[in-house]
Amino acid sequence: MSFTPKQARFVEEYLVDLNGTQAAIRAGYSPKTAAATAVLAGLAFLVPAALPAGAPAPAAATEALSGDLWKPFDEAAIPELVAAGKTVFVDVSADWCITCQINKTFVILRGDVIKRLTSGAVVPMQADWTLPDEAVSRYLARFGRYGIPFDAVYGPGAPDGIALPELLTEEAVLAALDRAAGRAAAPAR
Repeated sequence: MSFTPKQARFVEEYLVDLNGTQAAIRAGYSPKTAAATAVLAGLAFLVPAALPAGAPAPAAATEALSGDLWKPFDEAAIPELVAAGKTVFVDVSADWCITCQINKTFVILRGDVIKRLTSGAVVPMQADWTLPDEAVSRYLARFGRYGIPFDAVYGPGAPDGIALPELLTEEAVLAALDRAAGRAAAPAR
């Protein structure tokens, strides 16, 4: 596969720190569109094509991909967990949903997000919508959503949940986790 010089630079920069947004900026993409560029144009296509076959995944991502991270979705348990002071991260996903897989691979299972999800203070739940599921459909409808990806965060500071955007960023997920936990979000850098 052959890349343009800008695409090749993106791949090189991404491999430095595995931060797609910063890699896109360092490669010369606009800071305003760097996150979208990293996810849609870069990470989903360029980096997997450039990585050597069998390249190991980070340990936390390996654990998460093995299923050890996720609790089965249980909407009825969310209020009890929140009352106990826990933050709950709900990921509604499907094997056939490309955007879901991009969100998971390049935001949820990376950096500070995976650290927070594995910290013990957050209960990560996953609702699998690979096959139709009426309970998941009703859950989505309560947020006015009828498709996926869909992610929401609950906690003492957000007992009714915070719906996240369809295309996730690390900043959006961390801000929602902070708000749901009842902490003020850190100021933007």
